[in-house]
Amino acid sequence: METNLKDPRHFLKKAANIKEAFCSGRYMRVSIEKILINVPISGGSGIESKEKGFTLVRILYTNIWGHRISTRANAVKLIDTDGVQYGHETGLYPYQMKSRIKFSQDRCVDYDFISPEDILEGEAKTRGWLWFPALPPGIYPQRLIFQFYICDPGEVHTPRVNDETLEIILLSQFRHLLPEAEPFATLEIETDSSSAAPDNIPK
Repeated sequence: METNLKDPRHFLKKAANIKEAFCSGRYMRVSIEKILINVPISGGSGIESKEKGFTLVRILYTNIWGHRISTRANAVKLIDTDGVQYGHETGLYPYQMKSRIKFSQDRCVDYDFISPEDILEGEAKTRGWLWFPALPPGIYPQRLIFQFYICDPGEVHTPRVNDETLEIILLSQFRHLLPEAEPFATLEIETDSSSAAPDNIPK
């Protein structure tokens, strides 16, 4: 783990593969568990919505402080291999509730991309998905930056007493694997026991 000499509140981790994609600060730890590139999604379970592409990142937030912290208030940015910055998308209710993923013209699967808990108690964890826009062809995620705002013990909004930034940089060894993969090879969806996984979803 590295810190920015100009800003000791900025913690940096370089990851050669997904297993190394985590970063810890003084208050929070973030682990990137999966990155799904340009997934075509429409609202499932009877929800009508236009099909749209997304880049999805599953993260695990760990509160390593002894008091609650808001994860909803934190700012998350994705920077791609072309240097373009994207913000975490919100207001996606039609897509997030039982999303329908389209693999082909006649094959779809429903999946619930749950969001992380908004309020994380002291020394607790929460797992969920972050939504970003689809990236141009041949462009991939390179940096993910998370900024957390720390309040007085017991508070999650005001007054703010501190903040910290956790940054994870995905190195070239990780990115070079992606163009060689078949479509949706990174789409590792866990299915419940009541539904069978399509052949092209790793189990």
